[in-house]
Amino acid sequence: MTISGTHDYRCEPRRASRAIAAGLAILLAALLPLRSVPAQTASAADIDDRVAQALGFTSQTLSGKVLNAGLTFHWIGQGSRFWFRKAVAGGGDMFISVEAATGSQVPLFDTQAMAQALVSAGAPASSGVPRIVDASVAEDGRTIVIAVAKPDAACRWPQLYDKCELATQHYRCDLPAPACVALPDLPGADTLLSPDGRFEVHVRKHNLWLRDLRGGEERRLTSDGVAGFAYGEMHDQIETFAASRRRIGLPDPLLGIRWSPDGRYLIALRHDVRPFGKRLVLTEYLPPEGGAPVVHEKREAAADDAVYPAAALSVISVADGAIRQVDLDPHLFEDVAGRYFNAVHFGNGGPMTWDMDRRKLWLIGAKRGGKELRLIEVDLPTGKARSVVTERGLVPISLHPGGGSPNIAVLPKSRRFIWYSERDGWGHLYLYDLDSGKLLTQLTKGAWAVADLIRADEERGIVFFAANGKERGNPYNRYLYSVSLRGGTPKLLTPENADHALVAGSGSDGSISPIGDYLIDDYSTVSLADHFVLRRVDGSLVGEIATADISALAATGWKPPEPVTVKAADGRTDLYGVIYKPRNFDPARRYPVIEITYPGTWSKYAPNNFRGVFYGSAVMNAYAFAELGAIVVSVDGRGTSYRSAEFRNHYYGKDDATGAEDHVAAIRGLAATRPFMDLSRVGVTGHSSGGDGSLRAAMLYPDFFKVVVSGEGPTDYLTLPMDVAIERPLGVPDTPEIRAYYERIATRNMVSRLTPANKVLVIYAGADEQVPLQQGFQIFRAFQSAGFVYDELIVPDAGHWGGRHPYGVMRTARYFAENLGGPQ
Repeated sequence: MTISGTHDYRCEPRRASRAIAAGLAILLAALLPLRSVPAQTASAADIDDRVAQALGFTSQTLSGKVLNAGLTFHWIGQGSRFWFRKAVAGGGDMFISVEAATGSQVPLFDTQAMAQALVSAGAPASSGVPRIVDASVAEDGRTIVIAVAKPDAACRWPQLYDKCELATQHYRCDLPAPACVALPDLPGADTLLSPDGRFEVHVRKHNLWLRDLRGGEERRLTSDGVAGFAYGEMHDQIETFAASRRRIGLPDPLLGIRWSPDGRYLIALRHDVRPFGKRLVLTEYLPPEGGAPVVHEKREAAADDAVYPAAALSVISVADGAIRQVDLDPHLFEDVAGRYFNAVHFGNGGPMTWDMDRRKLWLIGAKRGGKELRLIEVDLPTGKARSVVTERGLVPISLHPGGGSPNIAVLPKSRRFIWYSERDGWGHLYLYDLDSGKLLTQLTKGAWAVADLIRADEERGIVFFAANGKERGNPYNRYLYSVSLRGGTPKLLTPENADHALVAGSGSDGSISPIGDYLIDDYSTVSLADHFVLRRVDGSLVGEIATADISALAATGWKPPEPVTVKAADGRTDLYGVIYKPRNFDPARRYPVIEITYPGTWSKYAPNNFRGVFYGSAVMNAYAFAELGAIVVSVDGRGTSYRSAEFRNHYYGKDDATGAEDHVAAIRGLAATRPFMDLSRVGVTGHSSGGDGSLRAAMLYPDFFKVVVSGEGPTDYLTLPMDVAIERPLGVPDTPEIRAYYERIATRNMVSRLTPANKVLVIYAGADEQVPLQQGFQIFRAFQSAGFVYDELIVPDAGHWGGRHPYGVMRTARYFAENLGGPQ
């Protein structure tokens, strides 16, 4: 079935790493102690003092003062018991087992006895205590596999986002009385274990090989893989960490290969990049091992290429080695399709669902630009495929408002499936017949949006979903609901006026228990720290599981940000966000304003829950900048997600591609009732898309945004690899008009809009693969050609986080302190 619609609306942290904390401590120690100097006579010493004050309140530092705001829970087997790990004040961790029926909690194991058992098994230990990195409890609850950090394992820059990747040794231990044995090293990301753990598949000379782990026998599965059209490689838009992995000793992952749940089949997706030339990704001028620079090149398509690399999908029978090529359009694995294919776990079965009784597979297909999405069915024995449903639009369409787990669920037993669509202007769930592709009913409807399909319980005929905008208050707050597969009125299950964070899926890590009787709810606001409660699936409360501890944070004098509502540039649309104030805020004084921005159609960024206050691209280090003596603003303007389709697509095709006009209007609107905000001193900063958005905002409104610190912002989208983050909001540059639009909105072509009064610091990173240093050189050249005086910073060892490297944070804070001043 094909759906045609106009869709024309043109009019989650880990604890701070020790490396970061150490880096900031060094910078902090190098600055002078805080002294009280009147802002109107600010001196170099006063600037030093204010920057030192700011560096004590970075997101990394403050989040480290919060215990148990990011707990994860794991169901044990198919029962109603689950376990979690929580930090203990004063140091150390506890592993807790919970019986959902009663809410009773007991230790999963004796911590001291487990430490002794691990040491007896040879685990390395500092001060006699092994450093447990991760753990996994077996389905029977009788054994646990524990990963212990190897000696001298430590984080270092560059990291993969905020993750600390450590070398570990694994041990299998009995429960409850621990006795442990060391396990062989687990395969790396460059191999893929079969579901039963007997086989592993890896790549050798561009082809797949299978190894029997019991006897060690190997055999080749494929023979047609060649350089540029190899198995285990894809033109994958999220594969931008090769240099970062190399620098910390991690192998490249095996991409485009998935096992069937019964281990009988492998499905392989690869892209033919042979027609595309090699592109310089980056040069590691300072490789961590020393020596000559390391050059990274790869064949890939850029936005200015006419076509996306053709794809081939194969089904491989593991038993006899038979290979069946799936007969599909080679351009159905573009846009989000590659990302979905590589997702190991995505939602309620997510973009890849298997029915081994019927030997069927369902997965998502997509065309470049995101204006066509499909649900595809593959018959595994024959390789035959068909499109079950196809949806098209005049603007990009999505299966999730924030680019996350697609809100679909295939229900093989009842021969139905759930599909997410914004065809009526809001994101909702639709129920279809799996055989005919015929629409059966619209499960949800109204002027509100489904955020996440949490689980579809086929046996009970109930769908659980999170939605925002249905309840009064902040429309970004998510609540959990249930609705019958026959349709009807959704039932609210989580009534607290807060944002409710839930994990999709029916596996061990989902918020709903595997048997479907209980759910774990994590709710919070910007001022209320995380509360974890246990409920029955009818919403009734069993009891509280845990609450985040913010006592150390409160001891600093910390105060939550102020939630705000303000009008957009049209004077009608409500925008939501927060403002941060310094701890010594005095409403009688006048403060400069700093906006932290991250515009983009793929999500929303101003915080509405507790963890979002510290993390997220829109507010990283907001408290630090406020402690400079400034008012910090974060607002989601039109052009972002989790509202209506019209709201998200408002700036599609417009020269103000990131919606700067809404941000100017919001800051002016806030200042109209807050005379302490000094609009003669406004700065803006952001990272990545926010780097582009902040620089673009200053170029479009140079008399408003006087100071800008732009971190790793793209300056020429045509020369970047094809990516949904580019072509979905801007369009596919396949016509002269759209190519001209790309050129017109490139910040390298907008430098003339700046005035000599504007102060600009641009930050790039030497090991950044997402926005390579070449993008920085383009804006450097544009500044120099125009004779514009600017400042630049290149952080040699950072990946895509140069502005958030400790030195980058310090320079950002100093730049604002020097050019905006302090309270007056």
